Amino acid sequence: MKYIINRSDIVYNIEAVKKEVGTAKIIGVVKGNGYGFGRDFMAKLLAENGIEMFAVTEVEDAEALSADILKGKDILLLRSTAVPEELARIADIGAIATIGSQDAALAYNAYLEAKGIIGRAHLKIDTGMGRYGLMPGEIDEMCYILETCKCIRFEGIYTHFAAAFTDVNRTEEQLDTFLDVVNKLKERGFTFEMAHAANSSAAFNVPASRLDAVRIGSAFTGRILGANAKKLKRVGYMQVQVIDMTTFPKGWKVGYNGTYTTKKPTKIAVVPVGHTDGWGMAPRFEHFSLGDALIGGYRNVKEYLAKDYLKVEIGGKKYTAIGQIGLSHTAVDVTGSDVKPGDAVKLDFSPLYVNPLIQREYID
Repeated sequence: MKYIINRSDIVYNIEAVKKEVGTAKIIGVVKGNGYGFGRDFMAKLLAENGIEMFAVTEVEDAEALSADILKGKDILLLRSTAVPEELARIADIGAIATIGSQDAALAYNAYLEAKGIIGRAHLKIDTGMGRYGLMPGEIDEMCYILETCKCIRFEGIYTHFAAAFTDVNRTEEQLDTFLDVVNKLKERGFTFEMAHAANSSAAFNVPASRLDAVRIGSAFTGRILGANAKKLKRVGYMQVQVIDMTTFPKGWKVGYNGTYTTKKPTKIAVVPVGHTDGWGMAPRFEHFSLGDALIGGYRNVKEYLAKDYLKVEIGGKKYTAIGQIGLSHTAVDVTGSDVKPGDAVKLDFSPLYVNPLIQREYID
């Protein structure tokens, strides 16, 4: 079992992103083990292809990358933290902190002041994501932070969209709210070198959101929603083998809880992949609701309604997985085919859900 990743397809997507976003700076996001492709692999490949600024969510990732592959590169921590120990580690490697609360700002400034150094940071505004960040109405609190935290150099300001993959109107509303905050701070005398808001979906679907920079992760994998997804190549698939065959009579229940009953004599290929590998764990079609599935077109909606959404490819043909997916096995209906044990099976699912222990094989 291995997960196949084509380098040249990722490079194609990098160039497609550059073309799409124009003059906006690209921040290469390599969180989540490089979106499942491998943190170090993705960081190195992006750097080799002209990406100069990066972002992660975990301090451990920033430490490892800054010490080796991305030494000397700008690395932004994409989460606010008020934990002094984490802030100290961010400062000590020269990474860029996210400040999303007064507590985070004061704790970071206290450490920097004690060390006699200046730390870098971006101010985070919560315009509707509902996670962390200063609220749009807290202009006075923002100004207090910017005025009093003398040891923090606020190089940037940003927000994060809640539904850029499905809801353009909501994204535009969040963008307007963010720009209003930026303008109000400017009126109070505070400006930033970089304002950024767009993730991959927003960068492709809402051009006005690109601003000074865009944060790109999933677009490098070719897995975004919307009409512009066709500008990218979908990267990554699992490869396993058929390990055994069974033929069930009509009326036979398949899998845990007997949720599927054969309607006729049915030939089954047993495939050694399941939930422990990440198969069947992703949202259907990588959408988030039935409404989102509409973006995928009529065929996807039809399959969604039929709960007929897990497919595998054997010998260039698509076959349907039936019954509940097990921890390490899947039953595939191959009735009427010449599928046999040992045949290669290709499964297309997001690298984000692939077990990190599964071997990644990089091809050109």
